[in-house]
Amino acid sequence: MVLRSLGKSLNSAITKVLRRGPVDADLIRELKNDIFKALLEADVEINVASEVVNRVEQRSLSEKLPPGLERNKAVINIVYEELTKIMGDRAYPLNIQKGKTNIIMVVGIQGSGKTTTIGKLANFLKKQKWNVGLVCTDTWRPGAYEQLLQLGTNAGVDVFGDPKQKNAIKLATKGVKEFKKSGKDVIIVDTAGRHKEETELIKEMKKLDKKLHPDEIILVIDGTLGQVAKKQALEFKKATDIGSIIVTKLDGTAKGGGAISASVSTGAPIKFIGTGEGLDDFEPFDPKKFVGRILGLGDIETLLEEVKKAQIELDEDRTKEIMKGHLTYRDIITMFESMNKMGGFRKILDLLPGGMGHQLDDSMLNMSKESMKKYKTIISSMTDKEKDALVKLSRTRIERIAKGSGTSIDDVKELINQKKNAEKMMKQMTKPRRGKKGIPGMPFNFPFQ
Repeated sequence: MVLRSLGKSLNSAITKVLRRGPVDADLIRELKNDIFKALLEADVEINVASEVVNRVEQRSLSEKLPPGLERNKAVINIVYEELTKIMGDRAYPLNIQKGKTNIIMVVGIQGSGKTTTIGKLANFLKKQKWNVGLVCTDTWRPGAYEQLLQLGTNAGVDVFGDPKQKNAIKLATKGVKEFKKSGKDVIIVDTAGRHKEETELIKEMKKLDKKLHPDEIILVIDGTLGQVAKKQALEFKKATDIGSIIVTKLDGTAKGGGAISASVSTGAPIKFIGTGEGLDDFEPFDPKKFVGRILGLGDIETLLEEVKKAQIELDEDRTKEIMKGHLTYRDIITMFESMNKMGGFRKILDLLPGGMGHQLDDSMLNMSKESMKKYKTIISSMTDKEKDALVKLSRTRIERIAKGSGTSIDDVKELINQKKNAEKMMKQMTKPRRGKKGIPGMPFNFPFQ
C-alpha cells in the first residue's frame, strides 16, 4: 500500500465522521486535528498541512449542502477535494510529442533510485509504443553505466555510454546525436546523482541543460526522505528548470509527505510514482485516484486496467460464487496466479473500495511466493473432489495430502485456514455498508468513479 500509514490514519478520521451523529463545529474541529496529525506524521510540511486543514474546516462550516447529500458525506468530499488539490489536482502527462525527438533529462540525489527509475520510465514508454534510448552521463559513480545497461537490456531499449569517457557533456552530445540518427523519439539522459553541496556536479547539470535543451527535466525524489526533500528540490530548482517529479520507494512504510511538500514548493507536478522494485512497479500519478486509494475509497478504473494488462480472463459464474465466499482449492490457485500478475494481494485490495487494504492484517496480505508455491504443491496432491471442495478434509485426508506433497500436516491445515480467511474476506468485501449510492463501502459517488 502506498503511504500505508497516512492512509490508515485518514481512513480512520473519515470513518469517525461517517459513524458519528450530526456534524457540528466540535466534530469538524476533531476531524481537522486528526487530519493535521496524520499529515505531519507523514512528513508533510507544517505550512502545507495547516493550509489544507484550515480550508477543510472553513468549507465544512460554511458551504451549502448539495441537494440530497448529508452533511457528513459532504465533509468527506471536501477532505477528498482538498487533499487532491495539494497533490496536483489532476494528472499531468510528460511533455513529449510524436513526430519529433524528445529529450528528457533526469536529475536527483544519489541513492534516490534515479537510475532504476529511468529503467522503469523507459519500460513504461516502450509499452506505450515510444522508441526509447538511454544515455548515461554519470562519470562519477562506479558501475553507473553497467547498471543502466542492465536496466535497458531488461526493458528492451538501447543504451549509450562509455565508462572510459569522463566528460559528461561529450557523452551526452554524442549519445543524443547517435540516437537521433537511429530514429529514437524519446531520449532519456541519466545524470550523476548529487547533493546540494556538490558545486561541481551542479555546474555540470547546468551545462547539460544548456547543451541539450531538454523538453523536460525530471527530478527523482526518494519517498522515504522526509521534510528535507523540499530543501533539496528547491536547490535543484535554483540550478535548472524542474518540469516534473517522480517519487520513488512509495511501497512499504514510506511516508511520502516530503515529496508532496517538494512538489508544492517547486510548482513541479508529480507525474509518476514507483511502488516496488520491479520494472513494472511504476505508474502515472493521478491525484484523484491516488487520494481515493489512500482514503480507502478505492480505484476501480485502475483495477480494471490491471486485470486487462495481466490478460486475466474472468469466468463470470465462478466469480459470482467466489464473491459470495464459496471458494474451491482450484480457485485458490487461480487467485494466486492472478495476484502475482497484478502485483500482489495488497495492491489489489488498495484498489477496492471500502478501505480493505487498511483493515486487514499484513500477515494475510503479504503471503510470500514460497508459501504460494507450497500451497500449489499441496493442492496438486488432492483428489478432484477435494480440489473442488466437495468433501471435507478429514484428518485422514490431511495426513494423506501432506505425505503425498512432501509437506507437513500443519502446512495443510495452514492452507485450509487461508481458504477460510479468503472466504471470510470475500463476504466482507461484498457486505453492504453505509451509503446508498455508488459502490458499497463508499460514502457517495466521487468524481473519479
